[in-house]
Amino acid sequence: MSPAEKNPVHVNLIACGDLGTAVALELAARGDRPLALRRNIAVLPDGLPTLALDYGDPASLAQLAEHPADISILTPTPPSRDVEGYRAGYLRPVENLLALWQDLPPQRLIYVSSTRVYGDADGDWVDEASPLAPADGQAEVLVAAEQRLLDSHHDVTVLRFSGIYGRSPSRLLARIQAGDIVTPEPPHYSNRIHRDDCVGFLLHLLDLERREPVYLASDDRPSLSYEVESWLAAQLGVTGPRETVAPPAGSRRCRNTLMRASGYALRHPDYRAGYGAMLALTAP
Repeated sequence: MSPAEKNPVHVNLIACGDLGTAVALELAARGDRPLALRRNIAVLPDGLPTLALDYGDPASLAQLAEHPADISILTPTPPSRDVEGYRAGYLRPVENLLALWQDLPPQRLIYVSSTRVYGDADGDWVDEASPLAPADGQAEVLVAAEQRLLDSHHDVTVLRFSGIYGRSPSRLLARIQAGDIVTPEPPHYSNRIHRDDCVGFLLHLLDLERREPVYLASDDRPSLSYEVESWLAAQLGVTGPRETVAPPAGSRRCRNTLMRASGYALRHPDYRAGYGAMLALTAP
């Protein structure tokens, strides 16, 4: 079947934020049928099909029964950064969705999670086969939500994104422009994926006939935080940056073998490509 003869795909984008909106616009442009679902639909672009829905409220979520989809994409966001916020933003919506789907045939879902589930690997490599080692209550909630979905009878793909970047303004760039970068010691490996590749890989997964249950989605080059920030300081024209910021917790190197094996080609394979494109857009 040629692309022109392809039946439009109905996609429900639950908790449709920045990534979901970008995916929805791409789907609409190629002739598919996205439906963007979130509490505040006033912030969504004009012309995009929308439905006001609170995924944390089972009664509100029940509206999905009237809008069946070929596939759903759930991109949850916690209302706060504490453990309770993560329960409200990740675990309860998953439980509510599974309860709604309890008596239905297997539903296809892509669920966006985080590489935070790996905890601190002391700079070692991690991939989909690595044991999960949540280092705090928030990560434990992420693991619990993933497991509920993977243990269900539904066709679930869990997508663990590393650090997402690519939008302006950026707190990291603002800090570096002010002259402060991380210290070189202790060494800390960071991992990232450009927003454009998050959107690109989500669209890629929609089109795959065979999928793995879990994908770690990150670029090709885990890098020391000090290396990344020193390079950014040079690009921003910051001379003699102050090494004052303690590296964050959770040093690990993310391996994207399954992502690459799926046939996806990264638009921004490393931090220089991604931040270079980002800085070019903001240059005077």
